[in-house]
Amino acid sequence: MKNFSSTDIKVCDGKNGAPSYVAVENKVYDVSGSSKWKDGTHMRRHQAGNDLTTDIKSAPHGLEVLDRVSLVGQFKTEAKNYQSTSRATVEALLERHPFFRRHPHPAVVHFPLALLMMSSFLEIMAILTASDRTEWAAYLSLIVGLITVPAAIVTGYFTWWINYESKGSPIINSKKNLAWVVLAVGLVAFLIRTFAVASPLDISDIRLMVYLGNLLILSGLVSTIGFLGGKLTFPYE
Repeated sequence: MKNFSSTDIKVCDGKNGAPSYVAVENKVYDVSGSSKWKDGTHMRRHQAGNDLTTDIKSAPHGLEVLDRVSLVGQFKTEAKNYQSTSRATVEALLERHPFFRRHPHPAVVHFPLALLMMSSFLEIMAILTASDRTEWAAYLSLIVGLITVPAAIVTGYFTWWINYESKGSPIINSKKNLAWVVLAVGLVAFLIRTFAVASPLDISDIRLMVYLGNLLILSGLVSTIGFLGGKLTFPYE
């Protein structure tokens, strides 16, 4: 059975007529015949020609799916040299618990995305229906959404460090910058609503309109962050 290095398997990426090979736990599999690996890409996330041992541990299926494809060789792993002992320690931990490599940030970031988008919707509904309770729900959505933003930022930077080695890209850079803008705009909205708006249902109050404007800006910002996150996870041309 043939032995593959990372250089050998890299050219088997399913592009330009090349076969689609993936390495999992020091074994190399030919997934070319699988309809789920068209053009060497699986679920718009995983690219053939790579060691996907960590990825499959975090997947919704197990190693049993590899029984459906051909085993074509052995994969020779290369020792990784990390620039710091902290990175090496974290990588060793993630090898034992791969769930934490990808899942913490997606799990946390959905809270501020949903809550901050909901706050503007609830505020508009409160004004249209003259409902104090709905307005209070909008205010609480803003508060809880703001509380969860720092956790989303921290887990986002951790994911960026671990999975992308802190290397920038247009999408990642945009997400990082927008996250801080969201926090700033959200804090301004909170301060206006808490200390400036006398009657949160009085549309003649210019301060209420400024508050609503901030909420609408927040909705646009978090929607953009969600879109960029989806594009990063499921890239497309």
